[in-house]
Amino acid sequence: MSTESGILNPAKRPSGARKPLLVIAIMALAALSGCVGDGGPRPTTPTYTGNQRPDPSRPPRPDAPQPGTTIADPFAGSGPYRPRHMADVRSRDIQRVAVLLPFSSTNQQVSQLADSLFNSMQMSLFEIGAENVVLMPMDASGSAEEVAALAAQAIDKGAVAVVGPVFGQQIPAVAREAQASGAPIFSFSTDTTATGQGAYLMSLTPNAEVDRIVEWATQQGVTRFAMLGPNSAYGHAVDRALRDSTGRHGGLVIASEFYAPGTTTPTETAQRLAGVVKTEDRAYPGQVAVLIPERGVQLRSVASLLPYFDVDLRQVQFLGTGAWNDPEVWREPSLRGGVFAAPDPAALEDFRMRYEATFGETPPAISSFGHDAGALVATLAVNDRLDRATVETRDGWLGVNGLFRFLADGSAERELAVMEVQNDGTVRTVAPAAQSFAPGS
Repeated sequence: MSTESGILNPAKRPSGARKPLLVIAIMALAALSGCVGDGGPRPTTPTYTGNQRPDPSRPPRPDAPQPGTTIADPFAGSGPYRPRHMADVRSRDIQRVAVLLPFSSTNQQVSQLADSLFNSMQMSLFEIGAENVVLMPMDASGSAEEVAALAAQAIDKGAVAVVGPVFGQQIPAVAREAQASGAPIFSFSTDTTATGQGAYLMSLTPNAEVDRIVEWATQQGVTRFAMLGPNSAYGHAVDRALRDSTGRHGGLVIASEFYAPGTTTPTETAQRLAGVVKTEDRAYPGQVAVLIPERGVQLRSVASLLPYFDVDLRQVQFLGTGAWNDPEVWREPSLRGGVFAAPDPAALEDFRMRYEATFGETPPAISSFGHDAGALVATLAVNDRLDRATVETRDGWLGVNGLFRFLADGSAERELAVMEVQNDGTVRTVAPAAQSFAPGS
C-alpha cells in the first residue's frame, strides 16, 4: 500500500508500531469477491496471514511552504504516476486509485471527516497487504468543475478508480470525466439522484435504512406509519423512502409533518401529528408507528413531544434511522422501546477499536465506509476486475458495515440489523443483519 502526500491538510499515516490488525471486511470480500452469478471468472483478494507487515518506505514530507510559495504537485509530469519509492516496480503493475476528498475545507468537521475517511482507506489497504495499490489523495474542496478537473488529472496519471467525492453535486461532473476510461467512482454522498455513469454510493442512504425498519415493523403487525422530521432535503428524502417502502410492504403512510431544521421544540407540528396518531391508534391499536429521522439533542427534544401530547408509547412504536445509533440519545425515556436500522454494532465496534489503536483518536461514524471503499477497490484493482459486471455482482460484498451490493443505478442495497433501545440506556439486536441476499432477489 502506498500513498503520496501533496494535499493542504494531509491525513496521518498508520503507525509502524502496532498490534497485528484483524480483518473483517477483507476476509469477507475474499469469500464474496468471486460471486458472479453466471459462473464467470472469480477474482480473489490477497490472503491476510495475520502477520504484521512493515509500513512501506516513503520519502519524507517537505516542510510546510512559506507564504507566497506554491506546493509542488506530486502528480505533475508526463506518463502514469509512480511514487519515488516504487521506482523499481513496473508501471503496469501499479494500481492507482484517486481519492477525492475535501481535505482543506473551511468547515472543520468536513475536513476532519475527509482525514478519517482517508485514514480508514489506508488502514484497509495495510490490512490486506496491497503493496502495489497507490492512493492518490487530491483536495476536492472546490467547485464541481474543479473537482472534475482533478479527476481528469488523476485518470490521465493512470487512476483505475476514484474514491469520493463526498458531496452529491460534485459526482455527475466527476462521472463525466471518468466515463471514457471506465474508471468506477465510489462516492460517500447519500444523494441517490447523483449516481449513474459509473458512479456508485458507498454510504448508507435513507432508502436502505427506511426500507429495513419498515420491513421489520410490518412483520410485527404495524400497518399505519407516520413521520415527524425536519423540513430539509434529508427529511423529504426520508419521507419519499417511507412512502415507497410502505407501498412495497403493504403499509400506509397516514401523515408526514415537517418542522424547520434546528427547531428543538416544534410544538405545533408535534401536536398536529399526535392528534392523527392517537386517532389511528384507537382504530388500529398496536398497528401504528412514528418514524423520527433525527439525531443527538434534536432527537431527544423532538421525540419527547409526542408523549407530552398523550401518544401512548406502550401502543405506538417509535422508529428511527442510523442517526439513532448514538449512546448519547439512548438515555432519553421517550425512546425506550424504539427501534432503528443500523449496521452490525459488533463489527463497527471492532473497527473503532482498530482505528483508535492505529491513529490514536475516535473515528467519526462514517469513517467505516472509507474502510469498505478501500477494501473493495483494492481487491478489485489487484485482480483487474473493476468492470461493471463484477462491481454489481448480485451476491454482493461484505464489509465493516455489513452485506451490500450495488444496483444498476449506482445506489447500494444493504442488509442491516434492527436495534431496540433498552430501559438501561443500552441497545440490543432484535433482528440481525442477513449474511446473504435472498435467492433471486
